Amino acid sequence: MARTPSARKTSPAKKTATKKAPRPRKQTQPRPALASPFDLRGGLPTRTTTWMTDLQGYATLAALIAGITTPTIQAWHDHHDGTTTRTLNDGTHLHYTLTTRTLSWQTLCPMGAVHEYVLRNPADTDAAQADAESCTRLHWTPPPTNTGTHLTARLQTASKATADTQPMSIREIADSITARADTEAPKGHPEP
Repeated sequence: MARTPSARKTSPAKKTATKKAPRPRKQTQPRPALASPFDLRGGLPTRTTTWMTDLQGYATLAALIAGITTPTIQAWHDHHDGTTTRTLNDGTHLHYTLTTRTLSWQTLCPMGAVHEYVLRNPADTDAAQADAESCTRLHWTPPPTNTGTHLTARLQTASKATADTQPMSIREIADSITARADTEAPKGHPEP
């Protein structure tokens, strides 16, 4: 069919308005969490403490100056009050005080007493060790057997104290308290 200029143009037929149902959304799968080697719900993983405190470093240096090698710095026990201690292999103790910057050595002598020496240099360390090893002095003497002298001295002291006191009746005590209360005036507050 050929078109002729006299042919009428027609508009297309109107469609009825029908709403389409919304398209359903795709259900997406939840993404897996990033792979984590640690379960952080129980807390963070911890490491052993390989660092040292300043006090441990000062104590190690003081021991080295005194001629005592202490290779493991973490063996110094920091008390968090300015002091630190360390037990040596022979059972003796080193004690360092930060405020006075002193290193002291505590050891047992053959008589069983604890000796304490302040160490400043290797000569002090050698002298302290020699003194502790050669100690022959008795540090503790047992009390004498009960001879009755201690009890007698106590009784004599008690009898002297009793003689110095005088018996008073309750009435005399009340009168002395009343007399004291009458003569003593209470002190007032100081004026600004």
